[in-house]
Amino acid sequence: MARKRKEITDILLDVGAIKPSDAQKAADEAARSHRPLHEIILDLKLASEEEVTKALAYQYDMEYIDLDKSMLAASNFNLIPPDLIKKHQVLPLDKKDGVLRLVIGDPTDIDTIDALKFRLNTKLETCLGVKSKIKQHIDRVFADENASIDKAVRNAASMDRGASLDLKLTGANETDEAPIIKLVGAIIGEAVKSRASDIHVEPMKDRVRVRYRIDGVCVERDNIAKRMQAPVTARIKILAGMDIAEKRLPQDGRIKLIIEEKQVDFRVSCLPGYHGESIVLRILRPDSVKIGIQSMGFEEEDYLRFRRIISRPNGIFLVTGPTGSGKTTTLYGALQESD
Repeated sequence: MARKRKEITDILLDVGAIKPSDAQKAADEAARSHRPLHEIILDLKLASEEEVTKALAYQYDMEYIDLDKSMLAASNFNLIPPDLIKKHQVLPLDKKDGVLRLVIGDPTDIDTIDALKFRLNTKLETCLGVKSKIKQHIDRVFADENASIDKAVRNAASMDRGASLDLKLTGANETDEAPIIKLVGAIIGEAVKSRASDIHVEPMKDRVRVRYRIDGVCVERDNIAKRMQAPVTARIKILAGMDIAEKRLPQDGRIKLIIEEKQVDFRVSCLPGYHGESIVLRILRPDSVKIGIQSMGFEEEDYLRFRRIISRPNGIFLVTGPTGSGKTTTLYGALQESD
């Protein structure tokens, strides 16, 4: 028979982390605000974050991971996509016998755990770690990645204001020299690693805003100096095979790049606007959409119904949803099933 789950205040009282008066104070505030006890204890600074996390681990019968003593290999971060690590603030520990172990900071966040199970499509074993230390590990691991684009922006911004850039160069040799070429490469590379679906380069009155669309949400990445707008736009248009002299009409193009030994395609749209040409790059990963219908989280009954529908010789099947919801992935999966 499973043991009855103790209140976190009782656990902290047992180990002498809080006083009875503090426990009562937290309980009164929880009754008033209807918030979790552990959040109130931390907000009121009645116990340290480490003491509260250890108490939560005991309360939920989870393994506590001391992130000050545990060595996390950088290669472990390749076990799950970087965007999931950053968005959900989790640390991959290891993967053995098909079970992926993750360090999380809040055992009550069921939505995050469910989202990870659905996205990763594998068995998960969650451990508990101090939330602030999880963030420190993530920031440290991705510091170099973030620094690369920041450095590219600084280098490009430091160009002599009167300097001109030979925009006709499209070979491989110039990528080691031209700051604008490095900047555009850094923007594209980071977006792919972050598993963004789109890159938005948006000219404003006094700057150029760069945003990534990750899981359907646009996240602002950086602001580029206004004087760099023309060379950045020209570089992207050259890569996409567009006419760099045409600035008054919409243009479309495509880019094919090898990033981390995988081919990534980009569908590029350029649209004139009040403050200059706005560019959107849609990132297309051929391998990522070929995961198959069975790996998309369908219940058995829905999966069988879906197979019956797509196996019919004629008719129309509508797949709708917002950006990043999985329309293309679903259609690729349907095509694979019908092969």
